[in-house]
Order: sequence, then structure tokens, then C-alpha cells
Amino acid sequence: MRVVPRAVIVSPSEHAASFCFGQRLHRPEEFSAVMSARRVVRGECFSLHYRQVADGRARLGLIVPKRLARAASVRNAIKRQGREAFRLMAVGIPPCDLVLRLARPVGDVRAGDDTQRKMWRAEIETLLRRLPSGSQ
Repeated sequence: MRVVPRAVIVSPSEHAASFCFGQRLHRPEEFSAVMSARRVVRGECFSLHYRQVADGRARLGLIVPKRLARAASVRNAIKRQGREAFRLMAVGIPPCDLVLRLARPVGDVRAGDDTQRKMWRAEIETLLRRLPSGSQ
């Protein structure tokens, strides 16, 4: 059997932004610190908790409970929308730790529903824009 090498398709991103290891919250203590700061911006489906940090870099953590979104594909779609919105808006986000939390059940939504993904994305972007610039 002859093996044909695959062509690598790499398309450059429209935006020179990244979402690297250092831009994520990893440990439960980091999530707890943000939640205990009691600063939150609420939307229809999501809550964005935030806490000012001294190092000058915004970091993101995601909480999408299984009890609110049963299907793993839906939970993953919500997380992807959150990460992508954060990645593209990271330059304008004040230096703070953020936890994006799904606060309401999503019901019987399919992960491939483009309209629903756009609604999630719009809400997440709105919450990121509503962050206070000084993060008080």
C-alpha cells in the first residue's frame, strides 16, 4: 500500500491573538478567589465573575455545569465560544481574573445550532465589554 503524504492546510488567523496556558485559571483555589471577590456582571444566560489582579494580565476560567447543559457537545460549544470571545477581546480586557459561569439551563439546544452559538457569543462579548475598566 502506497502512502500519499497529506497536504497541510494552514490558514492564518484573521486576528493575531492567542489563548495560551498563562491566560487560563487552572486550580480550584484560583476559581474560589474570583468567586469570593463577589464582583459579577450578569447576563441572560451567563454570569461573569471578576477579581482585580496585580500582574496586569487577564485570565479566564469557565464553569459550565452538567446540570444546566446535559450534552457534552453543548458544554464544549459554550466553552469554545467563551474562549474565542476572550481571545479576540483580550487586548481590551482590564487586568483581572475572570470566571464565566453558565447560570441558566440551556434546554434542548444542539451544539451545531448556529443561531444559538451566535447568541451565546454575543452575550459573552457584551459581558466582557461591561467589565469596569479599573476592575475596582
